[in-house]
Amino acid sequence: MHPSTAQIYRDILTRTAARYLTVRPHGIELAPGYQPLKQLSVLITDHGAARTLYRDRKPVCRSLDAIRALRDSAIQCSECVDRQSCTPQLRVDLVYDCAPYRLLLAYTSARNFLFYHTEIVKARRNLSDIITRIRVINRGTWGELKFTPATPATPSKPAPA
Repeated sequence: MHPSTAQIYRDILTRTAARYLTVRPHGIELAPGYQPLKQLSVLITDHGAARTLYRDRKPVCRSLDAIRALRDSAIQCSECVDRQSCTPQLRVDLVYDCAPYRLLLAYTSARNFLFYHTEIVKARRNLSDIITRIRVINRGTWGELKFTPATPATPSKPAPA
């Protein structure tokens, strides 16, 4: 099946213009200096594996497919000498308020997303057809993300007459 023109344009826009969201214990920051939001209702457009190498809490190398580095596509993650220091992550591309954003999830939030994705698949739905609510749980020094459908995950049944 060939992707539609709209899907191709959406992919290009998301991959080139996506802004990274920052998860804090008190909410999600859309941009530096903005008030963190406790929850967002978003449309998830894509997800996949990612890796980031941090030095002094700053990213120095990143791969959005866990195969090739962004800064130099000739660098293969599997052959990189710093691979053991990288943080394995889950990349989630989404649209919030008509703008593309990207989340990089690690550990608990990534697990929560994968559980959510499994439930959506079991309901025979696509993530791109559902508005997803992302909520931040304050864990003291970090924020855990929880994912739930903001729209029903299964078709509603008519009420009995």
